[in-house]
Amino acid sequence: MFKKILVSFDGSDHAESALRVAADLAEKYQGSLEIVHVPELQTTAIAVGASAVVIPVNEEKVRQAADDVLARAADIARQSGHDATTQVLQGSPAEAILHHATDTGADLIVAGRRGLGTLRGLLMGSVSQKLTAHATCPVLTVL
Repeated sequence: MFKKILVSFDGSDHAESALRVAADLAEKYQGSLEIVHVPELQTTAIAVGASAVVIPVNEEKVRQAADDVLARAADIARQSGHDATTQVLQGSPAEAILHHATDTGADLIVAGRRGLGTLRGLLMGSVSQKLTAHATCPVLTVL
């Protein structure tokens, strides 16, 4: 039924629960499990008179943080009895996950209901809401 399961992981408690459910489903259906993480880049700007100076994002720190998040996710999957592949995606989280799911032929996307999103996410809709609305495969959201 679900041979290729894609789970989004941002390090939140909801994402951890989603990962455990995804690992259980992958084990039950003898499917593969892929964990993806989409770092949300936080830019900083400092007001200088009438203009602002944008401080560039340290890409090395972002990559290291993403690798740390995925290492933790892989450990959780192993503890749940399933090996998983991991992938860092770039861009808007929902769009990146949707494109990756389509490109890789995912049968199911599993995501936490709430993650570590910003205030913008509360105002514009969560990643899980966007996944549910636009995915071409089933989406399971986990509390």
